[in-house]
Amino acid sequence: MSKKTLISVYIYSLFIFLMLLALLSAYPVYLLAHLWSKKPRIYFQKIVKQYFKLFYKMMPILGKIKIVNPSIINKFHPCVYVSSHQSSIDYTLLATMIDDYVTPSNHFISDFPLFMKIPKHALGVYYIPQGKLNEVEAGYKSFSDALTIGSSVIIFPEGTRNPSNQLKSFKGGAFRLSTEQNVPIVPIIINGTGKIVSKGSNITKTLNQKDVVVTFLDPIYPHEGERFLQLRTRVKAVMQEFIDTQEHVSTGDTNA
Repeated sequence: MSKKTLISVYIYSLFIFLMLLALLSAYPVYLLAHLWSKKPRIYFQKIVKQYFKLFYKMMPILGKIKIVNPSIINKFHPCVYVSSHQSSIDYTLLATMIDDYVTPSNHFISDFPLFMKIPKHALGVYYIPQGKLNEVEAGYKSFSDALTIGSSVIIFPEGTRNPSNQLKSFKGGAFRLSTEQNVPIVPIIINGTGKIVSKGSNITKTLNQKDVVVTFLDPIYPHEGERFLQLRTRVKAVMQEFIDTQEHVSTGDTNA
């Protein structure tokens, strides 16, 4: 068995173990929180967040996590966070930073029996299988309702992990939510997680520590009367321009 395989087994085993502990710790609090809170999910997420943070501290191939513009985080609540997506660890990474959220997922880990037993209202993750339009619409209504009561939504608009610096086509759900609920889009650029675990493999790509940079960009508000497709175009252009700029900086290209 290769070193990369051994490290991968360790990482996934560690994650499952910590999530078991998180469930045992958080779920009783979540149930009790119904007695005094209209959003008991917040308490569940606060506890699980600490286990996510512990997971990253114990991950041997993760270096430093740098957050750019941290003052933006949770400042424009409720909002729709729209993030680039490089790796299967992106959601849990954002969950260590963002409070009071809901998010869709079709990731393989949602198929594990353990995670299927977690009530979606507790964790805030709505598992939506690809191609099931009725579940997509039900999920959309749940996200719209969440924004109405003051929670934010985290969405990866490409709908898949993307290792390249060219953003794929954006799906429209995030921008429809923004225009219909009149809440801002907060773009997020994640850089570095794809060097650890990327699409198409559950085996780590490296034996060395890799740093990760998470950049929160200024909020983008929908214009009066703007259609969600127009907003989608604006947001993608801003995100792609930032990625292109960072690429020129990293390569030393001064002719941009």
